[in-house]
Amino acid sequence: MTGSGWIVGLMWIWPVFIVAGLLLIGFVVVRLIQEGLTSPPASRSVGSAARRILDERQARGESDEDEYRRRRSLLS
Repeated sequence: MTGSGWIVGLMWIWPVFIVAGLLLIGFVVVRLIQEGLTSPPASRSVGSAARRILDERQARGESDEDEYRRRRSLLS
């Protein structure tokens, strides 16, 4: 039994590692869920960016009204 006393003394550390790991996993999951709820889906952000560019081009006079309406309907 000599020399094995320090191993028994460190047995308390495994539950600490397990609890810390579970807390870390929980934190990461919560952050991912929060990020997913606050950031818009990729398709919406791409669509709104395309719509914004189309509106800017129309405002600069780069396209006529018919072309603007046709492209706007394609984005909807």
